[in-house]
Amino acid sequence: MNLFSLVGMYKKTNLANFLNRLILILFFNAPSYALVLNDNGQISATPVFHVVQVKAEADIISALQSANKEHLHIAIMGKQHSQGGHSLSPQAIELDMLLFNHVLAINTQTKQVTVQSGITWADLQTYINPYNLAIKSMQSPNIFTVGGSMSVNAHGDDFRAGAVGNSIVAFHLLLASGKKVLVTSATEPTLWAAVIGGYGLIGVVTDVTLQLTDNDWLKGGYQEVDMDKFPTYFNEKIASNKNIVLFYAHLNIVPGSKFLRTIYAITYTDTHQLPNKIIALDNPDKWNQLLTPLFNVSRQSPLGKAWRWAIERKIFSRLYENRVVTRNNAMEKPVRFASDHHSQYNVDWLQEYFIPLNQLPKFISILRTIMLSNKVNLLNVTIRYVPGETDILLSYAKTDCFAVVLYFNQRLSADEIRVTQVWTRRLIDAALSLGGNYYLPYQSFASIKQFRRGYSGRDTFLNIKQHYDPTGLFSSKFYQHYFMSTGHS
Repeated sequence: MNLFSLVGMYKKTNLANFLNRLILILFFNAPSYALVLNDNGQISATPVFHVVQVKAEADIISALQSANKEHLHIAIMGKQHSQGGHSLSPQAIELDMLLFNHVLAINTQTKQVTVQSGITWADLQTYINPYNLAIKSMQSPNIFTVGGSMSVNAHGDDFRAGAVGNSIVAFHLLLASGKKVLVTSATEPTLWAAVIGGYGLIGVVTDVTLQLTDNDWLKGGYQEVDMDKFPTYFNEKIASNKNIVLFYAHLNIVPGSKFLRTIYAITYTDTHQLPNKIIALDNPDKWNQLLTPLFNVSRQSPLGKAWRWAIERKIFSRLYENRVVTRNNAMEKPVRFASDHHSQYNVDWLQEYFIPLNQLPKFISILRTIMLSNKVNLLNVTIRYVPGETDILLSYAKTDCFAVVLYFNQRLSADEIRVTQVWTRRLIDAALSLGGNYYLPYQSFASIKQFRRGYSGRDTFLNIKQHYDPTGLFSSKFYQHYFMSTGHS
């Protein structure tokens, strides 16, 4: 309820009724404004009006009706790992989707599954594994929700399949008006292009039909390469081998002469053979007992980073070379040791940059200089491959790119955050100047000018939103900053 609504109410009622309703509004609203939510970045604390634990579609419809009536915004949240206020909006009704997590249908002939949008990839793997089916394109790791991954059009280990949007067959969308629309790329191309990678700003995705694949045996591989030779190695040894389906690589983050100069790559080759029996899902978090202290030590000192890098190389070279596992187990990864870390004084953050293939060594050289000059506590750099996409409005990769994922520890003092914003903008400028881009789900440190340069579909996206959501019902701090601001900073 805002000032204009109160004025309208006053005009329609007598003074006594107006005062009675005003008292009730103040009584019920005051405690709700004390509810403060944050995301995994730990610097987006936001007072919200109310949190709706979505268990059924009726809960979403009721929230939309209430928000429209009370002139409130709607924001949508899942695992809260976006770090720039993408799932938060001041004084909004927050839809918590985590209990909206059922499998609605599975067709083992077409290898398709329909799920509610709040289901996690891990739970979906648990459901489909007994059918010897596997996920085709999934955010890595598997702790995130399908709807959340769809909203950022996340990509993962299967560089052939590409981003999550490529494995979506159809989805249902609840618009601000309450109308429910079935969206496919053929029947609703405009909504398809705006909703996938659209950060929950067009409507609420209720269910998603995904294309699955066979849970084949995969054979692992491990290779160490010099950074400058990596693009050639990738093209000749990985991209040219059509049977290699999963790939990622890690750069050396130990300060010294080899800092960001050496890399090890993990690959999985499809044997095109199904197991004769159902292979149980592994539990990747069993590695947390080893990884948690290793990462904690590496957060503290260069020596800790050197120990961790040496142990990783020794263990992974033995673990992955010629390892034979099912696709589902290959796509599971331990993550709790990292995702759950934060304190009052520091937190782990992510950033991601998309660099055209032949420009990767140049970008890494710039990255090396910026990391060293700013003494960034870098904990991991992952390299992935992302095929270009032109059918998504907020596409982060217009051409085939390497994704460079930075994982670092950030101190939470205002001065330290300002320093990080400065060097982040330098990296974004570097990526853009090389014909690349940066990823939106992380801290909103990019200038508005950089955002508009990197995401040329912004104006078209905004026009589509205004068509389907004319009152701006769906909102977020991210949206308010980058779409509603008229400045350049």
